[in-house]
Amino acid sequence: MRGDRLVTRPRGGRIRARVAGWFQSLRALIVIAALVVSVVVTASVYLATEAVFTQAVQRSAVQNARVLAGGTFNAMYQIMRQGWTREQLNEFLDSLNQSADPGAVINVYRGRKVNELFGRLEQPAPDDTAMAAFGTRRTHVRTDAELVRYDRPLVANAECLQCHTNAQQGDVLGVLSIRQPVGPMIDQAHEDLVERLMLVVPVPLLAALLVAGFLSWRLGRSLRRLNRSVEQVNRVEDLAGVRFAGASTGFAEFDHVLARVDLLTDKVRDVAIDRNLLEFEIGLLEHFVITSDVVRDWRRYVRDLLEEINQQFTVHGVFTAFSISGRPVGVDVFWHGEVDEIVAARLGERISVEVGDHIQTAGSDAIPRQHPGQHGHLLTEAGTLDLHTKTLTMDLPPMQGMVGLIVPKGEAQVPVKKLVIESILSTMINVVGSVRAIEKHTEDLEYFATRDPLTRLYNQRMFWSLLEYEIGRAQRHDYRFGLVVIDLDDFKRVNDRYGHGFGDDYLRRVAALLQSGLRDGDIVARYGGDEFVAVLPDADDQTAEQVASRLLSQAQAMQIAAPDGVTVPLSLSVGLVVGPVDPADPASAQALFSLADQAMYRAKAAGKNRLAVANREEMLAVEQMADNSQEVVTMVVSGDVYPVFQPIVPVADDAPGEVDPVGFEVFARTRVGDRVVPAAEFVDMLTRGQLSDSVDRRMVAGVLSHEAMQGFAGRVFFNIAPTSLLEGRFVHFLLDAITASPVSPEQVVVEISEGPVAGELGALSQPLADLRAAGVRLAIDRAGSGRETFTYLRRFDFDYIKIEAEWLCDRKVSRRDRAFVDGLLTIAETLGVEVIVNNVETDAQVELIRSLAIDLAQGYRFARESETPPLRLRIA
Repeated sequence: MRGDRLVTRPRGGRIRARVAGWFQSLRALIVIAALVVSVVVTASVYLATEAVFTQAVQRSAVQNARVLAGGTFNAMYQIMRQGWTREQLNEFLDSLNQSADPGAVINVYRGRKVNELFGRLEQPAPDDTAMAAFGTRRTHVRTDAELVRYDRPLVANAECLQCHTNAQQGDVLGVLSIRQPVGPMIDQAHEDLVERLMLVVPVPLLAALLVAGFLSWRLGRSLRRLNRSVEQVNRVEDLAGVRFAGASTGFAEFDHVLARVDLLTDKVRDVAIDRNLLEFEIGLLEHFVITSDVVRDWRRYVRDLLEEINQQFTVHGVFTAFSISGRPVGVDVFWHGEVDEIVAARLGERISVEVGDHIQTAGSDAIPRQHPGQHGHLLTEAGTLDLHTKTLTMDLPPMQGMVGLIVPKGEAQVPVKKLVIESILSTMINVVGSVRAIEKHTEDLEYFATRDPLTRLYNQRMFWSLLEYEIGRAQRHDYRFGLVVIDLDDFKRVNDRYGHGFGDDYLRRVAALLQSGLRDGDIVARYGGDEFVAVLPDADDQTAEQVASRLLSQAQAMQIAAPDGVTVPLSLSVGLVVGPVDPADPASAQALFSLADQAMYRAKAAGKNRLAVANREEMLAVEQMADNSQEVVTMVVSGDVYPVFQPIVPVADDAPGEVDPVGFEVFARTRVGDRVVPAAEFVDMLTRGQLSDSVDRRMVAGVLSHEAMQGFAGRVFFNIAPTSLLEGRFVHFLLDAITASPVSPEQVVVEISEGPVAGELGALSQPLADLRAAGVRLAIDRAGSGRETFTYLRRFDFDYIKIEAEWLCDRKVSRRDRAFVDGLLTIAETLGVEVIVNNVETDAQVELIRSLAIDLAQGYRFARESETPPLRLRIA
């Protein structure tokens, strides 16, 4: 098959790979380098020697030719001076050729004027070199690899003119040419040179082999040591065994390289992370997940983490120390294995000192709680242990904390382990600190689920539970108890005059008075606002009235200093009921509370600052009211609730007549028999019956689908209960109802009552943002009645604020109140928030509203509620 075809490497590729392998070996590289150098050196020596020898032979031949030419010329000159004949001269030249160097040839070429005077001889014609000597009158030398040629011109002088009468001085009479063969001599020399060089060539190769062996021997020990050290490196800590400080190769350069290897291993140990430690670090991230099990038992979490840590390196123990909200610090020491009592005590002292230095609390010197382990070796030496700690400080909740690891001394000297220790400490301080903070928040939630945050008294929810319990216990044990309802007289005036800060302090002072003025075992709670309640267990009529009277006397004697130095008296209106009197008396908590509440209002109506006790007639009235409340709840559940509308009109200087309302506010109403349940009573019943959300939904769905909404261009104001807004599905329900209706989101205005949602500003952020994003407009109802108005305006975008006419138009209010009114109006104008005055009833109020440049108002001065939307209105 094609897929099974064997792939082979080409022959050329195998050769290249083998050659490359040679160059990767130090020994082979040295041998190859020495061989190449030997060949190159030998070739260079040969070529250089050859060139030098050839030049020497040629120079020697030229010199011999020069000497021979000179001797021959002198001899010829002497012969011609003696008058020798031409035959004698020829014989002389022949003798010279025979006696000259082997192979040398001497020729004499006669010039033109000699031939003219003595006749032409039979001889070879002169060649180019000889002709050049004739023409230039200079000696010409030519050399090549085979022959040396020397041509000397014979120039006539004065003495020569005696015989050569047709010549002049300086004429060339002839050329003496000598040919000296040098080729055989040079060839022989080359053969001798090659023979000798062949004896020299193996010497560099042998030297290279000796050098390679010598280097292998000198480097072998250190390289083997390096190989053994590398083979033993399995973790980052093993790099400490790679050491060459004492190694000596005999070569300074190699010794320096090995010393740098030591430095390199040290640096690698500083920056490298062992794979197991890296996996452990990654595993630590899983411990950041705070599960319910961790919150429930964080000590088990610490023990499990200690076990996991010891799988990587030794940690003998951990400790935690936390102080929350100023409480005494709690210190826990968790050991991995068994520990000697003396060692545990000494470590406990060291931990106490560390904790005391960093956590400044009264309990910082507490003795640590020891939690011994079951694994590891017995610790008997405290001096061999080190502490490594990390601290934590939090503002909410107020908390100081410290965690620490107990490790062998010097364990953190390894940089990587030091980082791991820091990571473990960070994980522990974050997780344990978060768990302890969650515990504190949980305690606070449990506490404030039953407590009022301001006064720390029981809240309304807890009051009802305790009242129900007390009723049942009184019936089971056949005893009576008292129920007290307390209302602060004129608290709104105090709050408005001196501000909410003083008002809060005022309430706290009252709460402290109630706790100290009642008996041990009596239950006191803040019902809401400036109203308090108390349950007096096991108290008959006389005892309950004595306790309530004593409490009222203490309140009348109490004076509270205001910020302006004025002493503010404390005035309480107290209502008391004692029950159960007999089986015929109302036994429900709601009935008893209503009875005490009516007694309190009777005390207030009688002049305030007094005690009123409920009687039998009031009990019967309460029974009737309880029946009405149940009837109202039944009617709400069955759907017998209807909307009424009150118009919002422009306030203008125009004459009375018909006007178009800018919108109307929607209210929910119901009837009991022929009587329309009053608004305040109806709202209170809805709140207690937890039916506000149901009624709000019915009002929104019914009004938006009303046939009068067709073509309506005004605004529809819905006063939505805070509980409805905080219910996540209500906003979606409202937006779906708007989508299905003829009106646009911009025509719908959601009113938020300022007072009832105190403390819920953060929870309102998301529903208000969703409404705003959909285009629904927002309004603050009863603006200025509590502390949240300015916070609302700062945090959210509102389109309207509704101010009570009584507060806005009362000229008897103090300068401080007027400043708040003017400030609120200025802020509204600056932010572009439109002001609506609510509950306008008189012409004087209308005139004042106009003078303040307020454009919108609603109230009985313009129109009462109607069961049909007021699309057209006539103003008297």
